[in-house]
Amino acid sequence: MSYAANFGVTLTQHVLHRQALHPNARGQFSQLITQIGVAAKLISAQVRRAGLIEIWGATGDENVQGEEVQKLDRIANDTLKEVLIQSGCVSALASEEEDEFISVPSALLGDYVVAFDPLDGSSNIDSSVSIGTIFAIYHRRSIRESSVNDVLRPGYEQVGAGYVMYGSSTVMVYTAGRTVDCFTLDPSCGEFFLTRSDLKYSEKTHVLSINECNIPYWPTWVKPFVKEIIDRNDEAHREITGRHIGSLVADFHRNLIKGGLYLYPEDRRTGRGKLRLLYECNPLAFIAEVAGGAASTGRGRILEVMPEDLHQRVGLIIGPKADVALAEAFAREAAKAEA
Repeated sequence: MSYAANFGVTLTQHVLHRQALHPNARGQFSQLITQIGVAAKLISAQVRRAGLIEIWGATGDENVQGEEVQKLDRIANDTLKEVLIQSGCVSALASEEEDEFISVPSALLGDYVVAFDPLDGSSNIDSSVSIGTIFAIYHRRSIRESSVNDVLRPGYEQVGAGYVMYGSSTVMVYTAGRTVDCFTLDPSCGEFFLTRSDLKYSEKTHVLSINECNIPYWPTWVKPFVKEIIDRNDEAHREITGRHIGSLVADFHRNLIKGGLYLYPEDRRTGRGKLRLLYECNPLAFIAEVAGGAASTGRGRILEVMPEDLHQRVGLIIGPKADVALAEAFAREAAKAEA
């Protein structure tokens, strides 16, 4: 039985309506979002069938970060590349799974550049934990042949961003800078329907997402900051609860819905973070800011970091504005004490 009629607005209708608000729009952004939706449906179908058709597990290869490539990683990466290149909407792509940026044939050149993590949380695939796709969209810079400079740019230049989560249902969340809207895939008809509109972060943190097993590797400011958050609980009232899934896209989605703060700080041994600036932090930071939240490296706004290479990693603190600012204050005080 399909409940599609109760949902009403499809993803395609939604993006076309937004396009109509801009009289000079050529429609390529709308087409690009719908094509990302097509890729998401194809990837979702493979995720659902993974155990049945034996596409769980690793390929035996390593990606540019030295991580094991999962079979579904490769399927998702190839699917996004093929769909986006054939869309005629992009001039260049960058993927977490690729060493270099991807140029598009001149006959198919479009107006946009897309950076994406094809399958975030892929180490959780064999455990049937929620995983997802994350993407960032920029206007094309190069007039003719694309270069790496089309991709290496600060996050505030994004014109759109989003993610798809493959969990108990397949949801797609995207923003073009005005609102953050959530769509759910109805498998009975193969269409995304609008299920949550104009998502906003809670002003208060209710969920704390951090891997406490990394305490030995945290910068000195993190432990007292986390204690201050947890100490908001008392015998009469529990304000904070802990939830950490281990798939960034799933943790972020839950926190956006329920009001949560996510931390993956820099490793004090190396001075760098684990998460990729271009493929994970920038798009989620853009979404968070549009939804009234904030995102920081601990030293400053994520969206102002100038990327130095395609696979740069940074620390990430993302969630309600006040607590992201509080984390930055703790980091500044620790830096002064250690200077």
